[in-house]
Amino acid sequence: RADEILIVDDCSSAPVSDFIATTRFQGSVHVLRTDRNRRIAGARNWGWRHARGNLIAFLDSDDLWEPYKTELQAQYLREHPDVAGVYGGMRAFFPDGRVQPWAHDRPSRVTVDNALVDRNISVQTLMIRRDALEGIGGFDEDFGILDDQDIAIRLAQQGYLIDFIPEPPVTRLRRNNNNYSSKAALYFREDLLINRKHHDLMESTYGPGSNRVHFGRAIERYWRKLRFMGLPGR
Repeated sequence: RADEILIVDDCSSAPVSDFIATTRFQGSVHVLRTDRNRRIAGARNWGWRHARGNLIAFLDSDDLWEPYKTELQAQYLREHPDVAGVYGGMRAFFPDGRVQPWAHDRPSRVTVDNALVDRNISVQTLMIRRDALEGIGGFDEDFGILDDQDIAIRLAQQGYLIDFIPEPPVTRLRRNNNNYSSKAALYFREDLLINRKHHDLMESTYGPGSNRVHFGRAIERYWRKLRFMGLPGR
């Protein structure tokens, strides 16, 4: 079980601490209210920087962990001291009752090559050592959606080993039209931000012109999202 549970209240209009005070979880969780609305990446940074533990795990407000996730991943990191983090597959569930595997086909280890082509880390399945987050400076708060791809690129670039365990799935992912990643225009903007930020790395990894290929993929994905809003093509 977790040594501590932190809930980050990203300046919600109704303070989360007021709700927690009415539940049986009062006293067993610690609510951290941000100083201003920091969006997803900023809220994640706010949380892990206030945490006391050496192993950090993240969960988004609309998702669920499987009961075995914490022990499974902590055991893996105990057995692999050279590995900085581990993440896993998910099961997506939809309002109409459908359930299907999600992001379950990632490479066994994050590399610069696969992170640049969006084989990114599912952060809501990640358990990572604190020193790795400190080493890269945490999540880039310029991102509101693709902070997961950006952090995968930077972890790999700096030599941190992040492994993927496909089975059993460790997180249940809620899918609906309100999911942040279903917003096509925001997604496209952040694809362009990835392109600009990691332009030189793309060119050195895949050769001249590769950033233009990435740009073309971003446009294709944008139109695909407009057509299939709510089911991101990732």
